[in-house]
Amino acid sequence: MGYGPGGGSDLSIRLTEGAASRLLGQKIVIANRAGAGGTVAMNQFVRAAPDGYTLAIGAMATLTVQPHMSPETVLYKTDDYVPVAQLTSIPNLLIVPPNSPFKTVSELVDFAKKNPPGRLKVGITSPGATTHLPFVQMEKLYGIKFTFIPHKSSDPIVTALMGSQIDGGAADLAAAGPKVQAGAVRAVGLFAAKRLPALPNVPTLKEQGVDIEAGFYNVLLAPKGTPEPVLATLQQAFRKALEDPDVIDKAAKANLPLEFLGPRESRERLARNYETFGTLLGELGLKK
Repeated sequence: MGYGPGGGSDLSIRLTEGAASRLLGQKIVIANRAGAGGTVAMNQFVRAAPDGYTLAIGAMATLTVQPHMSPETVLYKTDDYVPVAQLTSIPNLLIVPPNSPFKTVSELVDFAKKNPPGRLKVGITSPGATTHLPFVQMEKLYGIKFTFIPHKSSDPIVTALMGSQIDGGAADLAAAGPKVQAGAVRAVGLFAAKRLPALPNVPTLKEQGVDIEAGFYNVLLAPKGTPEPVLATLQQAFRKALEDPDVIDKAAKANLPLEFLGPRESRERLARNYETFGTLLGELGLKK
């Protein structure tokens, strides 16, 4: 585990390991080895024996963004690991102040088109982050320009929007969801493939004609060379774990969307994002 306790990546395995352990008949021991956004642990993990006893949780940014931005410290390649299953998918929300005139994505885009470039101030966490890149995609798609205001995390973005200090922004579900439910900020759209049960009235961007997804997802990984029967056993155990009523209940209380994808689908999603983010980071001058 390349991330600290309590985050979405950590919770994705801690909420499922009990049920998976029972199905496997083998206790899963979790070791948190945080550092460099998961890179430190991944660099060690890809050298592990491919016997199914050493696994990793890989977050989307660790696997598809950081290899482009920090190749000097990322020692793993996309073929050094094998996806077993995606466990969770945590989308970002496109949010605006509660008194904003924007109620849809098209209204925001239309305003940006009709006003000078950079008129709209948009909160992001950092250049190249999953709060930033979807807005870059929107700029390319519609020929518009935003002024990006970096913040340390999603929480300050939400706070800035509550005070109408910026015009819009992207924030993860954990930070923004409760504030949207309370009416402290307005969600214009969800960067996801489908709506969330927790926010059923918030449409996806795709529903609004903007085919952009953003957020982060967590994939269970095995080292390259792990035998297919072992991978199949692990995949089945975690698929069933995500269907366990206790796991579903705990994930709902933690505001953690469970979303299972098998090995092929997980690999395809990672490959798609790796290519997309590589192109965008290159255009931004952030690719090394």
